[in-house]
Amino acid sequence: MSGVILVYLGIYAAEAVGIPIAPLVAGLGVGGLAIALAIRPTLENIIGGLTLFADRPVRVGDFCRYGDQIGTVEQIGLRSTRIRSLERTIVTVPNADFSQMQLDNFAARDQRLLKTVLGLRYETTPEQLRYVLAELRKMLLGHPMVMPAPARVRFVGYGAYSLDIEIFAYLRCQDQDTFLGIQEDIFLRIADIVTEGGSGFAFPSQTHYHARDTGIDAERAREAEAKVEGWREQDRLPFPEFDPRLRREMENSLDYPQKGAYNYRKR
Repeated sequence: MSGVILVYLGIYAAEAVGIPIAPLVAGLGVGGLAIALAIRPTLENIIGGLTLFADRPVRVGDFCRYGDQIGTVEQIGLRSTRIRSLERTIVTVPNADFSQMQLDNFAARDQRLLKTVLGLRYETTPEQLRYVLAELRKMLLGHPMVMPAPARVRFVGYGAYSLDIEIFAYLRCQDQDTFLGIQEDIFLRIADIVTEGGSGFAFPSQTHYHARDTGIDAERAREAEAKVEGWREQDRLPFPEFDPRLRREMENSLDYPQKGAYNYRKR
């Protein structure tokens, strides 16, 4: 109470001697507002930096996607984050903006997704298709770098010019180079299986090419059909799924790397 009285008396005395109090108070308010606006970006960046340190969505050295860009985090400071882009430039992003972005941390993933659609020629017979499907499933189950679940190979539809097979699997790797090596190995095995089944990959109908069409390999087609017929007679037809005992036998049964590679290890 006494403080209020002293302030009132001070204002009264100042006005009595001719000092304008109202403009002085207004000036102090405007000055305080100007200072607050000036330091606001700095405070936002500091708060954003503290949020990054607390939540740790990314760490120094992580390869990530931020917004629509990708790069490797090199430094997380109090005001900004520095990222090495694919072009090897340094991108500096204010922490206030960076902490609000959708951050996709590639370094935190434990597996890599392989997903592709194969298009087989329409001349492929149903028995050939069954053979290719079964062999592709065996290959994925047997590959030591493929997670058995939820690895799947399915005939998903009739395309405009192809019989479409979808392959979906998670690979036991994190970095891009290892992923590309495993993917290449799987793709080459797929090509071998399609060839062994006597089929082939479809050409887009709008593509014009001048070459003699080799068509379907009749001998291989008969062999594939005979093998499928043998599975049927022995009650071993792997549709819609493999027998659980056969599935366990197939898991992790292939050599990777393949024989002939410098680091090949015989099982």
